[in-house]
Amino acid sequence: MTNIRLLSCLALIINLVACSSMNSATTSFRDGFDFSVVESYSTYDRNSAFGDLQNLNDTIRNTIELAIEQGFNENGFRYKIFTEADILIAYHLLDNNFAELKKYDQQVKYCGYCLRAGKNSRLELEKKLDPGSLIIDIIDPKNQRSVWRSIYPLGFKPQDNSREIQKKISQAVDSMLRDYPCGKNISQIVNLKEQLT
Repeated sequence: MTNIRLLSCLALIINLVACSSMNSATTSFRDGFDFSVVESYSTYDRNSAFGDLQNLNDTIRNTIELAIEQGFNENGFRYKIFTEADILIAYHLLDNNFAELKKYDQQVKYCGYCLRAGKNSRLELEKKLDPGSLIIDIIDPKNQRSVWRSIYPLGFKPQDNSREIQKKISQAVDSMLRDYPCGKNISQIVNLKEQLT
């Protein structure tokens, strides 16, 4: 009987350790952007400046874009053409070339100090900038500036096949979108917090 209890406790501990070691997204966003009015999204065209910012093979690029489209569609957003969308989506897969990241940050007008809302700070975002991590930015089309950024370590391994890579990317995008401040006017929440204190 004690052996069964011991094995049950051991299985529970192993399960808890496995769950706690799962990756999670690190996300922050701009508190002045009204996320509650967003209904549609678009991505940048392959021939845009974003396509030239990093050298990704077509398979990886297609997998990331498909995961983004599926994730946003499953969360109730509609795809629209670039000029009619409420938000634009950009992404970057980090490698060892941080000069590419710098160019990408300039293109999305990333400002770490401006993205102060959410559960993670600018410093926490910067700590996650490891090769093999996926960055997704939500861009305000009015000023072409990032208003939301999420980073997720994909953990690709050399022996991963295309199905395993696709699964890791899909899990990353799903995890990242869990941190989207859906249905919330963040500026109103921040103002309410300030009034209560």
